[in-house]
Amino acid sequence: MSSFSELSHPDNRTVTEEQYENRMILQKVMVRNGFSPIDCEWRHFTLQEEPFPDTYFEFPVSADSLKK
Repeated sequence: MSSFSELSHPDNRTVTEEQYENRMILQKVMVRNGFSPIDCEWRHFTLQEEPFPDTYFEFPVSADSLKK
């Protein structure tokens, strides 16, 4: 479930200190690896140099596929 309330903003300080620090760690790692954050939700990022900007991929994802 997504929420675009103020609580979802990356720089929101009403979360715990640990939650805020984790948000900042995620943001730093993602930016360092070529992603841009969106300003209204801490967990969504966009790949800056998207190699397939107009292509949507559909494939099944399951826990079993991670065991291979």
